[in-house]
Amino acid sequence: MTANIQTFDARSNERGAEYFLPPDVILVTVEDGSARLLDMAGGFHAVPAVGARMLQETLTSGAAAAATRIAEDYQVDRQQVQNDLAGFLRDLENQRLLCSQRSRPPRSSSGLARLLLRPALRGAHGLPRSPETKARILLALARLSFALFGWTRTVAVWQEAHARFPARQAGEREAGTIPALDKAVRAAVASHPVSVACKELALCSWSLARAAGLHAALVVGMDLYPIAGHCWCEVATQPLGDDRERCDRFTPVARW
Repeated sequence: MTANIQTFDARSNERGAEYFLPPDVILVTVEDGSARLLDMAGGFHAVPAVGARMLQETLTSGAAAAATRIAEDYQVDRQQVQNDLAGFLRDLENQRLLCSQRSRPPRSSSGLARLLLRPALRGAHGLPRSPETKARILLALARLSFALFGWTRTVAVWQEAHARFPARQAGEREAGTIPALDKAVRAAVASHPVSVACKELALCSWSLARAAGLHAALVVGMDLYPIAGHCWCEVATQPLGDDRERCDRFTPVARW
């Protein structure tokens, strides 16, 4: 990747904001002024520089202030900017890439996710099984979790369920643990009856690492040309169940 990119945080004032991003959507701004909307449910959307400016101003200050500021900066008619902005925001809402106070979706509770996922995760890690068998179970559970609850709620509940495990930084004494977990994950993926997506692979790897008492992170990365995304698990900057060369193609934009 040749361009610098960064994540634009638009959720800090979600409660009172006129417009805000859905929980599973990440706005990534690019050095050339354009932006990308990354939907963790699957899908990437390129936004040109003017649209990116409109969206960021709206998320930060609201639509009216955004129209005024953009009209002043570009020395164009404010009413025309307001009309264009309204159509742009409406299109984003229709594609479920943006939320507003008037179209705010019902606040979803994580109660059902906790009720279903916590016992399943305890069962996956609580019984004596080989790491490869655990990995196969976790891959299936990750697939089901994402299908039912989406990225944000799934990760939040899995993190809560793993909070009981210690989280130490990997050191010399883990020299054999990480390769063993990596081998188990790769073997489970190779023998899994259905195709495994990178999100499921990453969450499974993260779960095994946390259950082993290791600090681990879920990383989401993006490549701009051609636009693509990837998710992986890192333990001490080392990908678990994935290839370093593959992960290095993507610039990290979010970590959990």
